[in-house]
Amino acid sequence: MPKLITFALLATCLLQACTTPPAPTNTVLPATETLAAATEAPSQTPYVIVVTAEPTAQVVIETPSPPEDSALESILISMPGFGSFITSPVTVQGQSRPTFEQNLVIAVYSEDGNLLGLTPTTIQSPAGEPGNFSAELAFSVSSEQAGRISVYETSARDGGIIHLASIELTLRPSGSAEIVPAEFHFESINIQSAYFESGTLTVTGYSDYYFEANLGLMLCGEGGSGVANDLCGTEDNIIAAGFATIDAPDMGLPGPFSGALTYSITETTQARIVVYAASPRDGGLQHVSSIPILLIP
Repeated sequence: MPKLITFALLATCLLQACTTPPAPTNTVLPATETLAAATEAPSQTPYVIVVTAEPTAQVVIETPSPPEDSALESILISMPGFGSFITSPVTVQGQSRPTFEQNLVIAVYSEDGNLLGLTPTTIQSPAGEPGNFSAELAFSVSSEQAGRISVYETSARDGGIIHLASIELTLRPSGSAEIVPAEFHFESINIQSAYFESGTLTVTGYSDYYFEANLGLMLCGEGGSGVANDLCGTEDNIIAAGFATIDAPDMGLPGPFSGALTYSITETTQARIVVYAASPRDGGLQHVSSIPILLIP
C-alpha cells in the first residue's frame, strides 16, 4: 500500500528572494492601459508531508484533470503576449500571487538562450496579497530573432526558482513594436498529487502541452554551496532528478502527467518537488512549478 502524502495549505507564503542588479537605464515608454486590480489570489502552494506510517485507508490517486474552478497562473504575464514583436525598452506587466517581500525577477533571452536583460521588480500590493507588477526592461539585438521573456520568483533558502512563467515572442533591433495582449489562463503546470511507494516518489498533475509531451522533475533539498543550478540553487542540493510524460489526447493539447523520482535520505529533510518545461530551441526554462515537501526517512 503506498505511503500516504497529505496536503495542507501553507500558513505563510513561500520564502523566496532576489538579489539581482537593477536594469540598465532606458527610455520610458508611453503609458499603457492600467491593469485591473487583482481580486482573486491564485491557489496557494500546498505543504506536502510524507508519512512513513501505513495509512488506515486505501490511498486513491485519481487521473488528474483541470478543475472548473482552477486558479489563474500563479505568475500571469498579461503583456506582451505570445507572438508579440518587441523593441527595446519593453514594458512587462502582469499579476502574481504574493511572494517573499513581494519580489519578482523579469528577464529577456535571445534565440540562443543568452540573457539580454534582467531587472527585479515588486508586486504592487501589501505583503501577503496578490497584485499587479509592471517593469521596463532594456535589451539589444543586432537582428530580428525569436526570444523569450520570463518572470520568476526564487527561494530565499536555496536560491532556486520556485515558479517561472514565460512568453515566446520576436525581438526586433529597431522599428515598431507589435504588442499582442496575453490571454488569461489556468496554471500551465499544475502539480496535483503525489505518493510514495518502495523508495519511489510518484508525482502527478495536469499540464499544457510541451515539446514531445515531456516535463522535467527535480527534488531539491535544504540548500547547498556548490555549482549554481537554476532550479535547486546549487548542484549539490539536487536529491533526485527525472522526467514526467504528458498523456495528451493529441499533439499540442494539454493533459495529465505522471513521473517518478527515486531517492534516499538519512534524516528528515525540507525539500521541494519541481516540475518544469524546457525549450527545444535553446534549452531554457519555459515554465516552472514547485511545491514544498517534508521528506521523512
